[in-house]
Amino acid sequence: MEKRQADGELSEGCRNAVVLIPAYNPDEKLLALLAELKERFFRVVLVDDGSTDGREIFDRASGMVEKLLTHPVNRGKGAALKTGLSCIGERDVVTADADGQHTVDDILKVADGLRMRRSGLVLGVRSFSRGVPLRSRFGNFWTRWFFFLMTGLNVRDTQTGLRGIPGPLVKRMLSIAGERYEYEMAMLADAKGHEEKPLQIPISTVYINSNRASHFKPLSDTVRIYRSLFKFCVSSILCFLMDNAVYAMLVWVLAGKGMTRGRYTLIALLCARFVSSNFNYLCNRFVVFKSGIPRRKRVHHSYFSYWGLVAVIGAASYILTGALGALLGVDGVLITAVKIFVDVMLFFLGYFLQKRFVFR
Repeated sequence: MEKRQADGELSEGCRNAVVLIPAYNPDEKLLALLAELKERFFRVVLVDDGSTDGREIFDRASGMVEKLLTHPVNRGKGAALKTGLSCIGERDVVTADADGQHTVDDILKVADGLRMRRSGLVLGVRSFSRGVPLRSRFGNFWTRWFFFLMTGLNVRDTQTGLRGIPGPLVKRMLSIAGERYEYEMAMLADAKGHEEKPLQIPISTVYINSNRASHFKPLSDTVRIYRSLFKFCVSSILCFLMDNAVYAMLVWVLAGKGMTRGRYTLIALLCARFVSSNFNYLCNRFVVFKSGIPRRKRVHHSYFSYWGLVAVIGAASYILTGALGALLGVDGVLITAVKIFVDVMLFFLGYFLQKRFVFR
């Protein structure tokens, strides 16, 4: 310890930060990482998340870390991170992966970044260019796009496991729900409520054997990560089907009554939107965003915000449907196809506005 304290290369960030590494069935790459970290950091905490292989790795690693914590059974990366954070307490923490994808130099960069962020996260972000496995590039593209839609935060690497958590935020991180990979996404989403936006520091992009050692399960873990988004999509699809079914039925009934196209499409749109929107509001409030039942209030405040948004989206749908219908010369029931196209375009706008303003 005395040797490391006298080493002038150690930054202030390294003196204060604790490196937290969750590990599941690790190999020799973990030992190589720990050997380097031992020379650069005072404190390293390793969490064995119920590994079934690599027991000899942990036996050798125990002498390289300050603490080795163990889960009797595999509980997931989120649970392992929480176990480590609970042990560390309110100190600056840098989380890193055990598979060798994070270099010690990059861990140092994130640790130093914590000196500039006391009320926000520090993220080590990779560059997804040539040489990155296709599934990783594809996954980051969509995850980044959906994450921005959900939170309004532009995070260049939503899948990074190299993160700096300032001491004042550790307790808040422990209160976030999630046991597996969805916990890391929830941590990023929580950053929307921090006083400072995440500090994003460029790091090396390292993939070993095309990232085959990753324990990420594409189907089940993706469902966990995007659970609320999936529920919103299902709610929206049901609302979409109901809206267009009612709309088509009313257009079919009213088109032969001698009304102008503008009049019968307006009546059909208003009626269809009233029925489908009430259904959609109840689904979003109680199932998707779980706003709950208000006390001492018969009408939840989000109801008025929701209907204000419905009015705006509905007006846009009516104007654009009428304009495109006239431009294409479409009349009668066929105009429903035009409305479907318009509503798909407005779907993403509606989701973003609901997530950001109605059900915050």
